[in-house]
Amino acid sequence: MKKFFITGTGTGIGKTYITSVILKNILSRKKIIGIKPIAAGYSLDLINEDVQTLLDCQTSINDHHKINFYSLKKAVSPHIGTEEEDIQIDFNLIKQKINDLEKEYDHILIEGVGGLLSPVDQFRTNLDLIRHLDIPVIVIIGLKLGCINDALLTQHALQSNGIKTAGWIGNQIDPKMDEVDKNIEYLKQNIKSNCLGITRYKDSNFKLDI
Repeated sequence: MKKFFITGTGTGIGKTYITSVILKNILSRKKIIGIKPIAAGYSLDLINEDVQTLLDCQTSINDHHKINFYSLKKAVSPHIGTEEEDIQIDFNLIKQKINDLEKEYDHILIEGVGGLLSPVDQFRTNLDLIRHLDIPVIVIIGLKLGCINDALLTQHALQSNGIKTAGWIGNQIDPKMDEVDKNIEYLKQNIKSNCLGITRYKDSNFKLDI
């Protein structure tokens, strides 16, 4: 069994996109599932956009509740949404549901909400959830101006808390980013975990095998 928590250097840096690419690349060869336990913001069909993207990669899953355990109405930071809706995020419930999925799948990708230190409620962050689940992390680095600072701060937070890192993936989210290759080289030299891949802006041919 391989389990990975997909976190990132911020919001909107491509966690769902990269997770869906991994799913598409591995699904035909291994029993894998991608889940997003906590999601914020949904339309009239009650399904979050990121959750729907993951569902579209996993056509055998008919019920979105199998991959999404908490869905908040507003597309805001979960600590705001949970307070407004009076919802309590239960880390033990999330862990139990993941343990149940282990009986059915060989690989599980758990996508976080927002960046590593984004709050999931008034008192806890994604980092706290990762510690509770005790599984390795894959960090998605949004390649844009300022990405080095974001990436090194994320790495420092993971190392300081003793979190195992399986590696990182660079995802170019700014098509006009200057000196992208030099930034990537700096990240490779200064991040103390493996680079699992680099995807250029909206590169549909990106391949990654974990």
